[in-house]
Amino acid sequence: MIKTHSSLRRKRAQALAEMAVMVPFLVIAMMGFLDLGRALYYQIALTNAVREAARYGTQPVYLGFNISCSTGPVPGPNCPVPQDSQICTYVANELTSTGFTVPCSDVVVRPDQSFRVQGVTGASGAYRDYLTVTGSYKFTFITPIIGTLFGGSITVRSAATMRAQY
Repeated sequence: MIKTHSSLRRKRAQALAEMAVMVPFLVIAMMGFLDLGRALYYQIALTNAVREAARYGTQPVYLGFNISCSTGPVPGPNCPVPQDSQICTYVANELTSTGFTVPCSDVVVRPDQSFRVQGVTGASGAYRDYLTVTGSYKFTFITPIIGTLFGGSITVRSAATMRAQY
């Protein structure tokens, strides 16, 4: 059977029509994967920043052999306990080159610094409990259809718990 010119033209037109139907779905899928990759990157960066801030918050400040936390300021020259605001600043510093920031209102340090100071100034003179730093970030999708499926944004959260060494 000999193929005519018109049958080849019909096949090309059919391929063009199929491609025109599939291209929007392929573009949306690629943008969805891009959003998924961005969300995963933000989650990993936030996890790393929170973990480093928790590590910073549990490290002692060496002040010699005569440590007294009875007089301020915290952590000042007399007290080895890092402030909650310093731990929050540490999270922000870790996120410097990631392209997003987490405000201090979204960083939670438990227990708070007053409890940690009381642990150091108590009878034992040491705080050996756990410190938990939690951070959250509202991730916004750039793909419109994917964004509407998830309500426009999701909250990425991460927490790290470490034992204090002061």
